[in-house]
Amino acid sequence: MSNQVMGPHVDIDQRSASVLPRQEDIADWASGRRIFVSSLITDMLNERAASRSAIADIGADPVMFEHELGAQDVSADEAYLAGVRGSDVYVGLWGPRYGVRMSDGYSATHAEFLEAEKQGLRLCLFVGDANSADFDGQQRDLIAGARNLYTTSTWQTIDDLQERIRTRLMALAAEDLAPWVRLGPLFFRATDISGDGTKLIIKAQVRSASVHAELVQLRDARTQIVFASTAESKVVRIDRLSSTMRSTNVHDETIELSVVSQGQSASAVFRLGSINGVPSDEVQKKSLAAGLFGEPASGDSFSPWGALTAPVDPLKLIRRLGLDDSVLRPIVTLLITQHLFESGSAAVVNAVVLGPSVVGKRRLKVTWTPPKIYDNVPAPSTVTIEGLLSGV
Repeated sequence: MSNQVMGPHVDIDQRSASVLPRQEDIADWASGRRIFVSSLITDMLNERAASRSAIADIGADPVMFEHELGAQDVSADEAYLAGVRGSDVYVGLWGPRYGVRMSDGYSATHAEFLEAEKQGLRLCLFVGDANSADFDGQQRDLIAGARNLYTTSTWQTIDDLQERIRTRLMALAAEDLAPWVRLGPLFFRATDISGDGTKLIIKAQVRSASVHAELVQLRDARTQIVFASTAESKVVRIDRLSSTMRSTNVHDETIELSVVSQGQSASAVFRLGSINGVPSDEVQKKSLAAGLFGEPASGDSFSPWGALTAPVDPLKLIRRLGLDDSVLRPIVTLLITQHLFESGSAAVVNAVVLGPSVVGKRRLKVTWTPPKIYDNVPAPSTVTIEGLLSGV
């Protein structure tokens, strides 16, 4: 992997993607975190035991029907779905059998997976030898559908499965403990973000010499730039940069920022709430889908929406850069989240899911909740766009 990726007005510290947090930080992350294990129970006793061990190894709490969810005065269906809803991470172990269909038409494991998707749980999907002729047709359909959006892993032995689950959970911890951020044209992972609304302090371990050099230039220029994370977007100015060289091309950075503005520039369509009776969230949805997927912004070229439905592509900075998946996925999430916050489209970004590359295309699904325009109206329903991305 190269030290950084350069494009028009973008510099990405790719090497920081491989940095793992300290064991004590992982232990803090895992403490109290509930991890739901989903599989056919009788078919996978050894696999479930391995999953339980892997979860306990990092200090998290396993949630399993035969241990944590049994002996309740509710139906089994209610117990396992409540278990999913009360968890933070979903571990799915899918073997050759689909399982017995319940009253809703799904097997228990399929229903658990759908509930985990609905609740926005982090997903860890492991599939046995799906090339085997022993797989049920329904199970093949479930796996194929999941692989449109999610990357799955196989396993060879019980010990191999246990280590793969542990490794995946460690990667989730790293993503949470060192999230990707954007500072002007620079993208890197932050180890700490703190602030009081007027000031921000960002700590990071930067492993790209060019990213470090550009941070120094941004500090000296004292210009206004955008800071974005998956939680916020603000216009800022660098007040101070403290840097310690840990080793060649590795700098521990402390970046002190002044907040100039919140970075939100809601469009006229959002402030009005609708145009000619068309809800603003629908306008924003069409505009974003047009930019991301190349879909028509509206069915009428003489639409009164005019420039408000012009295609908007938050990913134009990183298209054609050929980023590794470990870098691409979080940066896609970051850029789309930044656009939704800055445009006033979203109060909450519920999920950004990028699928694996298939013949040069990736399926992307984005779900967000628009802000309430008036206090005396019900909360708006979530908005979802889904389609195929090219050039990423």
